[in-house]
Amino acid sequence: MTTSASGAALVHLRRGATASSRCLRVACNNRSGIPPTKFLGRSWRPTIASSASASAPLAVATRIAEGARFKSTIAPSRDDSSSRPPAQHSKKESFVQWDGLVNGKRPALKNVRSFPIIGSIIPWLSGTPSISPLTNAHEFWVAMRNQFGEFYTWGSMVSGNPDDLYRTTFIINDPREFVKIIRAGGKFPHGVLEVLWVNIRWGETRGMHATAGLHGRGEEWRRLRTFLQTDLLHPDAARGYLPGIIHAADLASKGAQASAVLQSSGEEKGAINSYLNRCAFDMFSSMMLGIYTETADRTTPADPENERFVRGSVQGLGTAIELLLSPYDFVVGKLLKFETARMKHCFEGFDTTWAIAQDKVGRFIERKERGELSENEQASYLFRALDRQKEEGSNVSAREVTELAFTGLFAAVDTTSGVLGWNLFHIARSPHIQEKLYDEISASVKTFGQGKITDEVLRKSNVPYLHALIRETHRLTPPGAIAINKTVDTDNLEVHGRKMEKGDVVLLESHSPGMNPDLVENPEEYRPERWLKDAIEARKGTPSEIIDHPFLAAPFSQGARKCPGSRVAANEIKVLLSQLVLDWKISSPVTELRDVRYNQKTVLELELPDLQFEARQ
Repeated sequence: MTTSASGAALVHLRRGATASSRCLRVACNNRSGIPPTKFLGRSWRPTIASSASASAPLAVATRIAEGARFKSTIAPSRDDSSSRPPAQHSKKESFVQWDGLVNGKRPALKNVRSFPIIGSIIPWLSGTPSISPLTNAHEFWVAMRNQFGEFYTWGSMVSGNPDDLYRTTFIINDPREFVKIIRAGGKFPHGVLEVLWVNIRWGETRGMHATAGLHGRGEEWRRLRTFLQTDLLHPDAARGYLPGIIHAADLASKGAQASAVLQSSGEEKGAINSYLNRCAFDMFSSMMLGIYTETADRTTPADPENERFVRGSVQGLGTAIELLLSPYDFVVGKLLKFETARMKHCFEGFDTTWAIAQDKVGRFIERKERGELSENEQASYLFRALDRQKEEGSNVSAREVTELAFTGLFAAVDTTSGVLGWNLFHIARSPHIQEKLYDEISASVKTFGQGKITDEVLRKSNVPYLHALIRETHRLTPPGAIAINKTVDTDNLEVHGRKMEKGDVVLLESHSPGMNPDLVENPEEYRPERWLKDAIEARKGTPSEIIDHPFLAAPFSQGARKCPGSRVAANEIKVLLSQLVLDWKISSPVTELRDVRYNQKTVLELELPDLQFEARQ
């Protein structure tokens, strides 16, 4: 939606009683060609009194943003999570079977009730499940699939079609259908970064050219993306950074017990989550800058600058997601262009990390010019990027290299740590699985690593259980239920037999297929053995083989806009989990998923319980 169109929509919504009655009585989106939704027994439609102000949707949105009674539409503040009951992960309800993945029939399109601007965010208006997608996202998306099937539309304030007043989004579960969208993406495919209006606004106000390019589309995006992913996305390039990542993880593992004690003693709430943020920063810094920042081990001194960077990253990115999901901030901040209090808090985090990143890169360049960089620093991504920037024919400026390095460091903190948190919890709550993993890694280290973790040690052929465990964690508790977000780039592309229009937004909801008991035996159980070679072979030729589709396997998206740091992040996860299991016997006082909480931050972040780390040697 253009700015002028947004303004016109708001003016229309603020008309008097007659306009209000007319607007809200036709507010349910019933797009041409889409049959009305069958609401599984819900045949009502919202009745709006004629005397109501036309700003009703905005008033409701404001109440939601201020924490009013619609608990399923707003994330709790960081300080009141103790009053919220734990997520009901293991609540067993009938898994409704629809046409689609199990029987191979083409699913019919359902249409979730949607309203102008706010979409389908209000459950009692839209008829969606009364479950928070922010604090119970795993359960929410399974419930949505149960209620509406495997092909439906709903109004998404965050990722919906910006040219559609109702923010229409198509949700599908079948990755094979999504392959069509990826293949039809064209030269400049859509990516999820385009919907991150908070990051875009900050970049615009700070003159961040590379940020604007990466969050856009077209030649500018391609120019910057090509430069960024060089020396990063190729498997050989990612493996080249492993020695530094392994050493950083070895140093970080030493701080696990100290952070656990800080949390269990009550001295620092969330200390283990903070520890994982620091681990992610330390590992990525070894790759990006070739330095060992050592922020994870609280028993040793660390540069306060690095600690501020970690805190600023968590503050900035976490608050940015809250802004994206807040109706109030969407209307006031995005549409009306005012800077809300929450936006200021977010931008403070962004500004802190940007200032530190500029200093880091500046010092790096000065030392490079003087020939003072260490061997590790000369093997870093930034060293190579600076060399490429100076090559004849380079179309990237030194300032843009700094911005790209900042983007990598900034985005790598509480994304990787979120995935690590879920894996660590499953390991800690499952002693028999942990010991099996320990035995496998120990044997591989002894056989292939001469006593140390190496690239060969971590290969899937040598540690299949480690790879299976990470895959099972992603199935049961992914860091996000929406695996891919794309815009259709051509007319008449058929998805489930329906001809899509250019500009339609389609999301792959990848969590519920892995929770379908007709596809996965006892899906509530955590069982890494599902992903070993024999189990995968046994699924071939059956409906269950769909869960092995690569689009369901990882949280990094697909296609030309796949996360450029995906291979590095995947290596970091394998390295740190292996090092922690080798060094510590990890236990948890909480063993059931239903007894833990999680929140939508940059990813779905688990609030880790008071884990205990007992030294193995």
